[in-house]
Amino acid sequence: MTISGNQKTDLYQTIWEKFTEGDDNALSSLYFNFFDSLLNFGMKYSSDRFLVEDCIQNLFVDLLKNRHKQKPVQNIRFYLFKGIRNQLSYEKRKVRKLISVEEPVESDFRISYSIENSLIAHETDDLQAKFLKMITDNLSARQKEALYLKFNCGFDYIQISELMQISVESVRTMIYRTLKSIKDTFGSDIHANLMFLSVFRSFRS
Repeated sequence: MTISGNQKTDLYQTIWEKFTEGDDNALSSLYFNFFDSLLNFGMKYSSDRFLVEDCIQNLFVDLLKNRHKQKPVQNIRFYLFKGIRNQLSYEKRKVRKLISVEEPVESDFRISYSIENSLIAHETDDLQAKFLKMITDNLSARQKEALYLKFNCGFDYIQISELMQISVESVRTMIYRTLKSIKDTFGSDIHANLMFLSVFRSFRS
């Protein structure tokens, strides 16, 4: 039987409550349920798989150490994604201190896009190439990150602002301007929309 999104959310909430009440098996359950998605998410911010895996381990070790300090969490998935994002940022700051670099840590977000040809079979190869080039070459890392968090991860503006550490209004403006830029370049016809949707649908976390 397929479990719906809402059922999964309720299940994770129950597991989290068991964990905070002292059930170690509950934390193991969260770890194995979320490891792949956390790894996939973390690899968007670092190409070092071993570093990402270490950060996942550290995240769950910290959860265990601070079990009795944990507050109720409304969205377990977002909470863990934010945790791995923070862990990676912390590790990058440590490296920068070691090499005496004082500039603020910029987003190192990375993602490769592809298009599901079945959805846009009537489009020309030139248009496909132009679309991908615009997305991959012309958008900044922060723009790609915002779109990814919105359309791939399904986070709302408030959650995205927490992850990117910018205001909600800045998130709204960034996403609006980015989408407008894409629409101005390719128009809003059905094939352009299908290309856009297929690019982001391929990278669900």
